[in-house]
Amino acid sequence: MKKTVQTAFYVLLLFILSRLLLTFAACVYNYITQGYVKTWDLLYQFDALWYVDIAEHGYQSVPNSVTGYANYAFYPFYPMVLRFVKAFLPDRFTTNQIGILVSNLCTLIAGYTAVAAVRIKYPKDEGYLIAFLIFFAPHTIYFSMTYTEAMFLMFTAFFFYFCCQKRFLPAAVAAFFAAFTRIAGVFLVFSLLLYMYEADYGWHFSLSKLAGFVKGIFTSPLRLLELLLCPLGIFGYFYYLYRLVGDVWASAHIQVAWHNSYHGVLRTLFYNLLDSGSGTSSQYWALYAVFGILLFAYLCYKKEFAAAIFGILAVGISLRTDAIATARYIMGNFAVYLALYMLLRNRPLAKNVVMNTCILVTGLMYYMWFAGECYFIF
Repeated sequence: MKKTVQTAFYVLLLFILSRLLLTFAACVYNYITQGYVKTWDLLYQFDALWYVDIAEHGYQSVPNSVTGYANYAFYPFYPMVLRFVKAFLPDRFTTNQIGILVSNLCTLIAGYTAVAAVRIKYPKDEGYLIAFLIFFAPHTIYFSMTYTEAMFLMFTAFFFYFCCQKRFLPAAVAAFFAAFTRIAGVFLVFSLLLYMYEADYGWHFSLSKLAGFVKGIFTSPLRLLELLLCPLGIFGYFYYLYRLVGDVWASAHIQVAWHNSYHGVLRTLFYNLLDSGSGTSSQYWALYAVFGILLFAYLCYKKEFAAAIFGILAVGISLRTDAIATARYIMGNFAVYLALYMLLRNRPLAKNVVMNTCILVTGLMYYMWFAGECYFIF
């Protein structure tokens, strides 16, 4: 009990320090511009407007006749939570403020859960580094906003925590909500399969073991339920889209309103590295994608196949169309933080350099976001 309270205290302290950095950047911005814009208003941009609109008005059945945009491109669980919480709070709280509150709470829980997860893998470690990375790494500004990244990270952190304990039913429930929050969560079913195989046979492969594993799935109702539960969240939303607009894949088809598709991961990386992508910083996004892929390859090298496959598939689904905003998809992926932790845990010099760099770069990114100079990097 004492250890749990101590862990919660230190994780909370790191979280508060990260939010003080954000508040300091907002104060600097207001001082330089000689204005006064509240921090929650500075954070209310881009996709946050869409989630607030869904929470307040629901989904539209027809795209905008001018832009071609439609809010059913965004997945439902996060705005559902905002609407639910808003019903219990005074009217003076705006939906955006509630979204910021929910996202920050999810981030705090994700940080604590991540520490608990790495302690299972490395019992002698304190594990606070992974919470630091979640709170201070570049592009984690989205964890402070009315975006789904924080909630998605929380559910994936729960998933890997429960899988490390070989508690597959609660892991499947976490995967269900992850898929209900972002489409990438559906890929956790493959990670669950790998964790189940590892629990049965380790990483020893043979045809007889594979056959026995598959047979075990179909002869064990609980195991089959756990696997089927993972994608149910996204399938439920697909059915809703069919009833709403008559197209199961409407959320994917509407993406063309935002950007063109290169129809393949390698084509996306190639054209964006040539700086011919749809964004103003295509090369940066493509290089960040390569950075993420290298981290997932490192996870494979360390035999963390379940985390690696989730990272590769989750990032790959966005790269299949374009590299736009890839940096936030990568930094919203729990597998990235696991890989960074494993890389740095026994390298004190590199760890100190990374931690100090994160504070400086993230503080700068906060200011750039507030100043509206963010699109080329976010």
